[in-house]
Amino acid sequence: MSQYLLIESKSPLDGGDYSFELARQLRGTKHNVSIYLVQDGVLAARRRFDAGKRLVTRAKVKQVALLADEVSLRQRGITRERLAEAVRVSTMGELVDLIMDKSDKVIWH
Repeated sequence: MSQYLLIESKSPLDGGDYSFELARQLRGTKHNVSIYLVQDGVLAARRRFDAGKRLVTRAKVKQVALLADEVSLRQRGITRERLAEAVRVSTMGELVDLIMDKSDKVIWH
């Protein structure tokens, strides 16, 4: 079983569902998966964004860890109050740790 880190930079309306679908498939084969949302990918983390809500709910059911970059959130005006409960705010420092030390495979989309 491998530890996958999927980094999603696209909005759910612009192909950003790719990492969520891949995570579902990987979890189906018993791999551990985390999705790190950056740039427009953080739009999926908005609590009241229907396209994102569906993706986040499915990820939560599949036990996929969801993290969102704090700078990307701030640049898009997404506060913690507007963030889906299943998503944890993270830093670039943590992303570096995930890439370098805590993941077997990293895929950036």
